[in-house]
Amino acid sequence: MPERISRRGFMGVAAGASVAALAGCLGTTEEGYEVWALDQGTNTIYIYEALQEPDEDEPEFEEVDTIDTGEDDGEVPHMIHYSSEYAYAAVACTAGARTLVYRTDDRELVANLETGAGTHFAGFTPDNEAIIVDVIGESKIVRIDVNLEEEFFDIADEIEIDEGVDGLTEDEGAPICHSYDHRGRSVHTLGPSYHDAGLVIVDHDEFVVDTAFPGEELPTNCGTMPHPDEEKFYLTAGLPSDPDAGEDGVGEYYVLDTETDEILHQESTGGVDAHGFWFAPDGEELWVLNRETNDGVVVDPDTDEVVHEIEAFGPAQSDDPEERDAPDIMWFSPDGEYVFVTLRGPVPLSGDPHAATGVTPGFAVLDAETRDILDVVEPDPIEDYDEETLQAAHDDEEDAEAIPDFHGIGVRPLDDFDGDSSPPY
Repeated sequence: MPERISRRGFMGVAAGASVAALAGCLGTTEEGYEVWALDQGTNTIYIYEALQEPDEDEPEFEEVDTIDTGEDDGEVPHMIHYSSEYAYAAVACTAGARTLVYRTDDRELVANLETGAGTHFAGFTPDNEAIIVDVIGESKIVRIDVNLEEEFFDIADEIEIDEGVDGLTEDEGAPICHSYDHRGRSVHTLGPSYHDAGLVIVDHDEFVVDTAFPGEELPTNCGTMPHPDEEKFYLTAGLPSDPDAGEDGVGEYYVLDTETDEILHQESTGGVDAHGFWFAPDGEELWVLNRETNDGVVVDPDTDEVVHEIEAFGPAQSDDPEERDAPDIMWFSPDGEYVFVTLRGPVPLSGDPHAATGVTPGFAVLDAETRDILDVVEPDPIEDYDEETLQAAHDDEEDAEAIPDFHGIGVRPLDDFDGDSSPPY
C-alpha cells in the first residue's frame, strides 16, 4: 500500500467489488462510455468502461486503466472536469496544490500546473480556451490559458476573493466550485463551510468579478449546475449537523436567474449537508444528494420544485452516522439509464468527518428510472484493511497506510449520443 503522508490534516482546513456482479444487475446500454472515479485517499484514478457487446447481451463494466496521480505530485485528486469534446480531463489536486491535465484517449499527462494550496476544482471553459480553477487555500480564482491543438497550458491570471470584492464582507470564504451560465460567465460558490458561504460571478471578457452575493443573502457553498436551456442556475447549500452542540444541519438548494441575477427559488433537499447534483441528459430531472443523511431529491427544472425523494445513494443506511454511507459527487451515464455516485471511506480526507465518514469507499450505480441502487463498485476493497490499519490512518499517524476515499467522478462518452452529459451545456 502507498504510504499515507499528512494529507488529512491539510484537508481538514479545506473543505474491485466484483465487475461480474455489477455486470449481472444492470440493464442494456446503447452507447459506450467510461467512468473515471477518483480515489483521493490513495491518489488513484480508476477507469471503467461500459462494454457495448457484453456476454449474454448484458452490459459489463470493465476496469481498463488506472492513473497514479501521486507520481506527478498530485496528492488528493479531488475533482474532475472534461473539455467539451472529452478529449482532455482536468483534475484538481487539493493537497498537491496543482491541476493535472490528461489526454483521455491514452491517459497521458500533458500539463502539471501549480495552481495553489487547496486547489479544489478546475473546469474547462465552454470554448476550451481556458481552465478556471477554484483555490481554497489561497482564496483565489486562477485562469489557465489553453490551446488544445498545441497542448499548451499556461497560468495567466488570478482574482483574489476577499472583502475587497464589491458585494462581499469579511465573513465570506474562498472559491469552492463553479460552472458556466449561458452568458459565458462562471458562477462560483464560496466556503467551504455554510458559515462562510456566498457567491461570485466572473465576467470572462475582462476576467473580473461581475456580481457578488454575501452569505447572508445567498449562503451557497458547494454545487453549481446550469439549466440546460434556460437562464437559470442551480446551487447547493449544506452544513453538517453538530450533535455535541445540539445543532441541526442544513440541506437546501437555490435557483438563480442569470439574466437578472435574482434569486428565483429556495427549497429544502429533505436531508442534511446538501452537496453534489447532476442533470439527466434529457434535461428533465435534476438529482440532488445529501452527504450526511445519504438521501436526496429529484427536482423538476420546469417548476424548480421537488417531485421525488431518493431514499439512499449508498446501501448502508442507518440512524447511526458511523454505519451510514456518505455519498458525495454524481454523474449520469450518457444514455440516461444510470447514475454513478461516489461513496466516501471510513477515513475521509475532506469535509466534516461527521458528514463525510462513510462505510464502503467506491461508487454506487443507481437505476435512473427506479432510483434503486443496483450495485457498488469497490476497486480497492475496504475489507483488505484491518482495524489497526484504519485506526492508524484515522489518527493520522506518520507511517499509516493510505485508505480509499472516493470523491470526484466523471463520465466520458466514447460515441455520439443524444442529450447533454457534462456542463456547460
